[in-house]
Amino acid sequence: KVKPEVQWAGDGVIVLSMFLPTGERTSHFASLEIARNLGLKETEVIHKQIMHPAEGTYVEVKGVLPFSIDLEEVRMPEIIPNLEPEYVEKIVREKNLKVVAATVGEDEHSVGMREILDIKHEGIEKFGFKCYYLGTSISIEKVIDAAIEVDAKIILISTIITHGEIHRINMRRLNQLAIEKGIRDKVILIAGGTQIKDKMAKEEGMDTGFGRGTKGIDVASFIIGKLTE
Repeated sequence: KVKPEVQWAGDGVIVLSMFLPTGERTSHFASLEIARNLGLKETEVIHKQIMHPAEGTYVEVKGVLPFSIDLEEVRMPEIIPNLEPEYVEKIVREKNLKVVAATVGEDEHSVGMREILDIKHEGIEKFGFKCYYLGTSISIEKVIDAAIEVDAKIILISTIITHGEIHRINMRRLNQLAIEKGIRDKVILIAGGTQIKDKMAKEEGMDTGFGRGTKGIDVASFIIGKLTE
């Protein structure tokens, strides 16, 4: 069995970080109550910071976890190994694969997509993919039109999670428009973002979804696996 540890082996100490939309004093005692309701013992506020008087307070609370985890009962998803990079590159160059990529909706983030695409970040360009990056805040219609224009076999979109479920709407719209334009069976649709999950993406018609920590080889390997299955 195992417990978290900070000060000494198996002490069970964990730290909770939270933001409360209240003043400093209220946040202090409210955070302790939250920690106690979560079952933590020996709770203590170790840091707090007023973010803005009109917004609230950031608080860190230390506490002791009163239980251990049996490692034999921990469930871990199966790791699907990536294809060998040399094989990926061979197939990409043989098929002259083209990718249209964009950050869609009203999202202005581009760093994550750049890391997946750019050769300098070990992105998919490294394997020979011809990438057409359209930029940020791109409409779904423009993405589909670009894919048709350059005869791309892969479409990558990046989207952030929103309260209005815009990320789901964007993925759903991409799938629907690909069907309407008659190219759905000719393209691989991939959605990505820090909080995108594979299950979520597939629910909205994507072939897969990639989240935080994804590397270029992960995306490239999936594409080649999909094309050669």
